Amino acid sequence: MRIGWLPRVWWRFVAAPLAIWLLLTAGGAAALLWAQNRGRAAVVQRFDLRLDLMADFVASYVADLIDRERVQAQALLADSVVSQRDFTRSVAGFGYPAAVLLDARGRLLHAVPPDPSQRGRDLTGRYAHLRTAVYDGRPAVSQVVRSAVRKDFVVAFAVPFDTTSGRRVFSGAVTIARSPLSAYLSSAWTLAGIQVQLTDSAGAVAASNHTIRTSTPSLSADNPDLARALTHHDRGRYQAGGRWWRYVSLPIPATPWRLSATVPEDVLFASVRGNEIAGQAALATAAGVGLLVVAAAARARRHRRELQISEQRFRKVFDHSRIGMIITDPRGRFLRINPAFAQMLGRPVDELVGKHFADITHPDDKDTGLEVLRDCLAGRLDSFELHKRYRHADGHLIEAVVTSALLREPGGSPQFFATQIIDVTERHALQRARDRQQAELTERAEQLQQVNAQMADFMAMLTHDVRQPLTGIIGRGELLIEEWADLSDDDRIRYVRQMTAAGHRADQLVDEILTLAQLDAGALIARPKPVDLSHLVAEAATAHAAGSAQPIKVLAPDQAIALADPAHLQLILANLLGNALKYGAPPVTVTATHHRGHVEIRVTDNGEGVPPAFVAHLFERFARADTGVALTKRGTGLGLYLVQRLAQAGGITVAYRPHRPHGSTFVLTVPRTAAPNTISGTTTLHRDRIDPATTKG
Repeated sequence: MRIGWLPRVWWRFVAAPLAIWLLLTAGGAAALLWAQNRGRAAVVQRFDLRLDLMADFVASYVADLIDRERVQAQALLADSVVSQRDFTRSVAGFGYPAAVLLDARGRLLHAVPPDPSQRGRDLTGRYAHLRTAVYDGRPAVSQVVRSAVRKDFVVAFAVPFDTTSGRRVFSGAVTIARSPLSAYLSSAWTLAGIQVQLTDSAGAVAASNHTIRTSTPSLSADNPDLARALTHHDRGRYQAGGRWWRYVSLPIPATPWRLSATVPEDVLFASVRGNEIAGQAALATAAGVGLLVVAAAARARRHRRELQISEQRFRKVFDHSRIGMIITDPRGRFLRINPAFAQMLGRPVDELVGKHFADITHPDDKDTGLEVLRDCLAGRLDSFELHKRYRHADGHLIEAVVTSALLREPGGSPQFFATQIIDVTERHALQRARDRQQAELTERAEQLQQVNAQMADFMAMLTHDVRQPLTGIIGRGELLIEEWADLSDDDRIRYVRQMTAAGHRADQLVDEILTLAQLDAGALIARPKPVDLSHLVAEAATAHAAGSAQPIKVLAPDQAIALADPAHLQLILANLLGNALKYGAPPVTVTATHHRGHVEIRVTDNGEGVPPAFVAHLFERFARADTGVALTKRGTGLGLYLVQRLAQAGGITVAYRPHRPHGSTFVLTVPRTAAPNTISGTTTLHRDRIDPATTKG
């Protein structure tokens, strides 16, 4: 009787708790699996979105480059005869290592590097992008091809434009090994092991974030596993080298290119791996503890031996859990510690037993722990969860999530705290690293917006200020041709002089643009040497006075020696004197004065001066005042910007001061001893001349 009765009694006590435990465990497992899948899906979505942003950048880069090529070509390569020198200067502005200029029949007019053997040959049969640009009149981007002039692998951007001599095509090529897109792909994504490449429709690699080690830059040679995967789907996963890889491929609009990225899944999902492990460990612990609770509830009423079995099982879970677990008395002293927590702190278990939790807690977190402890003892809380920091045996800090519950005696008095500790140090470190990366990405995006704004100002200046003198030349030239016989000699001379002045203005604008390009590229070297500033100032004043009705007064000692680049200083003085004559009023005075350690040069006029609201923007690029005499004068807003950059290159400081009672004073401080250059480079200016009539604003 007794033997048959015990199983039925046992099942009656265990059935309900076991059913609840199974439901909760199944629900917890389902929730954990759902959370893990959702977390991985979010990571994959961010991966896809990041590649979308990179693809948009590449498309914007190509469109912007084609627009700049068209504007440059129409401005500088539209004459009936284009010299090799003008073509070389146009190509240098883009930094292309190779470029060609074709006529309406696809024949080569000019090339960089020059190749006389190819001149006059039709290149459209060899290059599809040139054929599209010549015969269809549409901009075209090439696949990866061998350069016609350099014989290395390049990608090219061909732009057609119309001239009075018919259609022409300007095509610039970028070497794959030194492509700006490769530099962007290398820095835009920093995941360990990620491979990002830009390929054409034939599978050749146009740009990559890593070095292509094969002689032919093809995706099938560099990453055959990815190449095979892309033949089936544009996105997905494949296995290679014992690892699963996640990949995505996107087309680049208006190009024959596709942007693809592949990364090991263990790297891609590293950010959520810690959460997954912690969730699995928590679920396993909860399931184990729940099972023990079910068994204890059923066995507590039956026999002490069964209670001992339950205790043994609990001890096994406690001792072998991967999560730190501790039991403390109501005062917060450790009664029992599992090996996982001792290992987390780098201390033996025996050393920790009997210690107070405040002994191993970071000083800043002690008060928080004591406060929740008092709340539990006062009955305001039964359990709590908080984030706190512990001190490891070697001194470093451990960030942890602490979950604790107060267990009470049957009479309600506190018995002990059962606590679980999860080490989240690595998880928080990864989060902080992601935050830093996001901040850096935001900063780079702002820098890119600033560059785009400057480029927009630059294009607006080219569209207006360069076209204006060219329009004047063309208009007066056509007038002379049509009405030559009806014009007097004085009118003919006047029109020719106006055309010459407009030509000089256009040439001066080109000089400013080239100087600006070299400044932006860092290709400017100042070579200071001892110079007699008194003599140099007198020469500059004489040169400007000869071309102006206004006299220039020079006040300087017999000799004033200082360190400066003579050519650069002449350019600086030419701009300042040109501004004084253009915007100021006589008398214009140039003064050189000795000071300890430097020589000071002042250029003063008695005009209306710079508007106070504009002084802060005086030396900015493309800045022009919107009030006063500046509205009646032509200018690009580059003159004083170039003056400041040239001065910085030679260790000279330039400043503006109002002249009393009215007028402007620009002060140059030229050192007597050597000062480090603030602008350096590897080449010098090809033409040491800047527009002497450059505006103040």
